[in-house]
Amino acid sequence: MYGDHWPCGCCEVPTTYALPSSSDNSSASNQELVGTILPALYLPLSQRVTSAYTKFETQLIISHNQTMTANPRLLQNSHDDGSSAALKLLLTAICTWEVLYHVVRYLVKLCLRVSPQWLLDDSLLIGSAKNITAHDKQTNGFSNGNQVPLNGSPNGCHERAALLEAKQNLSQRGASYAVSLIHAFYASCRGVLHLYNLRNVSNLDKLLIPSTHAVHGIITPRWAHLQVATTNTVFLSYLLYDLVHILIQYPKLGGADTILHHILFATCSVINGTYGILAFPFGWLVVGELSTIFLNLRWFLLKSGRDKSLLLERANMSFAASFFLTRNVVYTLGMVHLFYVSWKELSMLSEVSGVPVGWLLLTVGCIFLGWGLNVVWGYKILKMVRKKNGNKKK
Repeated sequence: MYGDHWPCGCCEVPTTYALPSSSDNSSASNQELVGTILPALYLPLSQRVTSAYTKFETQLIISHNQTMTANPRLLQNSHDDGSSAALKLLLTAICTWEVLYHVVRYLVKLCLRVSPQWLLDDSLLIGSAKNITAHDKQTNGFSNGNQVPLNGSPNGCHERAALLEAKQNLSQRGASYAVSLIHAFYASCRGVLHLYNLRNVSNLDKLLIPSTHAVHGIITPRWAHLQVATTNTVFLSYLLYDLVHILIQYPKLGGADTILHHILFATCSVINGTYGILAFPFGWLVVGELSTIFLNLRWFLLKSGRDKSLLLERANMSFAASFFLTRNVVYTLGMVHLFYVSWKELSMLSEVSGVPVGWLLLTVGCIFLGWGLNVVWGYKILKMVRKKNGNKKK
């Protein structure tokens, strides 16, 4: 009926398997029939299924890329509900930092006025009290709250000036350092959580947020990326809040280098939150905020008159150890993973995420610059620790 060729409706390429003659009814002929027809049916069908799956996968990637490259709105990939929800979270976080700053500032001033011994070291308070008592004796008890005159005891003048300086530092800048400490604790804890959640995903999933929560019933790590995005939004809010305070109190809270640092990393934060990229690197970056906790504690100890206390020595050692662990060891391991282990995925990130190459280079460049600065700072801290230990031995 069909001549010498077997028609294949599921394959565009004609097959050339020959049909046996009608007079041949042997078992060998039946086996030959099975052996010729089944490959003709099965192979084109499997090829078509494979081709259809590949086309579906390709269409999914193309659809995702078209969505990503269509100029996404600000912080579009930082929230499941899109840009508007992410911006609301950003504004809420900024207001929260600001309210927290004013609450802490009020409490610090209240404490310095009512119970200064809670914040200041006894050496400042006792020295100042002795100075005031001596001054009252010289003036028959009518000091009227004035400072010790210049012809009084030099040590007394110094102690009184140290007390006033400590109160001024804590009342003016203490709130900023307290908020920084709270942010550092939050960010470092969240960084550890993000590294744990993304530890077993693919290299591409470590760098790019999936477009959906599940594909064919398989759960994607989008939930973990959205947790990173929330931390990134809070981190961005703190940078913007702190930048305003640095500019208002310039240069008491930081100089031009701090302003440049905040502007660059705020820009990178916006880029990553908008295009949903570099989630895993963000985790090992914010883990470095652990050292900021001890740096802020060190500031409070120094400004409260505890510059010779055992607590300051322990804070210094904790700062050096945490800096070396997070900003040198963890940061370096992260750089190796990003630029060596995940180099293939990083090189294609612009294409699959839609982020402009210039923005991606800016973000990666800031990460590389931060690593270089941490290496330099780590070397200086190590030299200081060695010098201090050498002085102790002497």
